[in-house]
Amino acid sequence: MLAVSALPAMGNPVAAVRITDASGAFDLAYVASASSLGGYVTSENAPQATVARGTSDAYTITSASAQALAGVLIYRVDGDPSRECTFRYTLTYTGVRYTLAGDARATWTGPVKCTVTTTGPDKTKGDFSVTFTMQ
Repeated sequence: MLAVSALPAMGNPVAAVRITDASGAFDLAYVASASSLGGYVTSENAPQATVARGTSDAYTITSASAQALAGVLIYRVDGDPSRECTFRYTLTYTGVRYTLAGDARATWTGPVKCTVTTTGPDKTKGDFSVTFTMQ
């Protein structure tokens, strides 16, 4: 006889976040961030106010809950508020496993685009990394 039961999530998940400005033409300006699930606290190296063209910013977000970690980050082209990217990530624990989702949306159409890639989540704690790119 085999019995299967859902185990509680172990610890609070941690997200390694990287914002990459892949453009050679503009700098990125950090606008805002918000938590939509479980709450989060940024590590000591919070988002930089400006990400220079061709560079990246990296920081860590720690969940206040073992069940979920989610957030929204907004960046725009420095000096051009009409070109903005909204980056979202959501990690949820279903009682059996973690599920990770991410998306990136631009407020305009044209050659500039916003993308998201994710790695993970870790099966036991839910740690993951997410890279948002604007170019």
